[in-house]
Order: sequence, then structure tokens, then C-alpha cells
Amino acid sequence: MLPALRAGLADLLVSQADGPGTLQVVLSTGDDLTRSLADGSHPQALPADLDAARAALPATLRARTGPDLGAATVRLLDAVGDELAARDESDRPERVVVLLVGEAGVGDAGAARERIAHQQSAYAWEFAMVDVVTGMPPAGAGSAAPGGTPAEDEAGTGDEAADGSRAAAPVAVAERPVEPAAAGLFGVPVTAAISAGPGADGVSAALAAASAFVTRARGSRPHEPVEGFSGDERSAAATPDGRPAWRRLLRLR
Repeated sequence: MLPALRAGLADLLVSQADGPGTLQVVLSTGDDLTRSLADGSHPQALPADLDAARAALPATLRARTGPDLGAATVRLLDAVGDELAARDESDRPERVVVLLVGEAGVGDAGAARERIAHQQSAYAWEFAMVDVVTGMPPAGAGSAAPGGTPAEDEAGTGDEAADGSRAAAPVAVAERPVEPAAAGLFGVPVTAAISAGPGADGVSAALAAASAFVTRARGSRPHEPVEGFSGDERSAAATPDGRPAWRRLLRLR
């Protein structure tokens, strides 16, 4: 899924070259804007043009071990908000569109939901979400161990059969949140949230749909409704993971 994510984000940036107005991009991947500095503050947001944003996109995306999407969203919005507040009124953008891409159901999104609600109501920021469905449970929730061995039960022994042999310990599988649930976690409009995957083709389709959404949002006026994701786009994004089960459990890509 990670190569599909990277390619989809790169294509999204390319597609925005023909959009209305002059575009500035703040791209946050990995632990750049989403890390917390020693004094508890966050790094500064550095808006860039499309060419610079594409150049800043890492050549390879890796599964992140840092903040979950909720914590990362809070830091991103704070960084962008501070950067815009420091500008003269005449230099501030007319439209701000925020696209969140990640696992919506991992971590606590309460603080992110409050930040999003404030930016929506006070400044008419537009939000969309691509909820990436990995099909894997969160770390520490009965998931496959880092080395690829399915986690055992709480006692660490598994169930014993009548002949004394050990049965396979159960492996928890994360349920895919439906669009309303994923949107509700972050306060993103239901029409602006789409689930992607767990197949790579679904991720690609969801990001293509997200690019079209961003284009529509850029062309709309503040507080004006933006046409959401269509049923066909949602169906195309809901592609199963076609890899064998053993490859999924071993987290092989």
C-alpha cells in the first residue's frame, strides 16, 4: 500500500497545477510537522509551490511509528494556523483545503476533532479524509508481533487441545470503519470522507477521488458546500487486499 500512497500523493500534486488561483502547499509526512519539539512546541509550517512540494515528497514512504493521525492532525493544523496568523491580512489565502490521509480508527481523535470544528466554523477551512484501511489491528491489540509471529492470548500460551497440543492463538483483525464513523471521529463531513483499501488499487482510486475533491474545493467559495465523493468513487476505493493471508500477517509489502 505504501508505494500506492506515495504515487497517489505525487499524482495529486501534479493534478493541482491546473487548478484555480495561485497554490501554496504544506506537505506533512513522516515526523516533520507532526513531531513535538523539546519545549513542547511544533516545527514551523513552510508553504511551498507545487514543484517544491513534489520534491519534498519522500521517495519511499514507510509505516510510521510516531504520532497517530489524530495527534499529527493537531500539530499540522497548529503549525499552519500559526504561519497564516503571522502574515498580513492581505497575504492570507482565500481558501484553505486540508486533506488527511491515514488510519482514522487508530488513536484518539478528540483534540483533532475540536481543532477541525474551530477551523471550519471560524475560517471556512475545507477538510477531506482518506481513511486508509490496512486490515491490521493497532499495535498492542492482539496484532501480529513485529517479527511476524501472531500474538498469543493474554497468558501467552494459547488454547490447549484435548491431546495436549496447542491450538493456534487467535489473531485480532481490525474492522474497517464505514465512512460516517471515520468522518465522525474527526468531525469531517461524511460526504468528504472515503475509505481506501485494503488493496493497493483501492488506495490509488481513493487518492484520485481525493484529488478531484480538492479541485472542487479550491473552486468553491468559503462556506459553500463542496460536492462529496460519489458512490462509484467509494466502490472503486473499496478494493480488497488480494495478497495471500500469510503475506498480510507478516506485514510484507
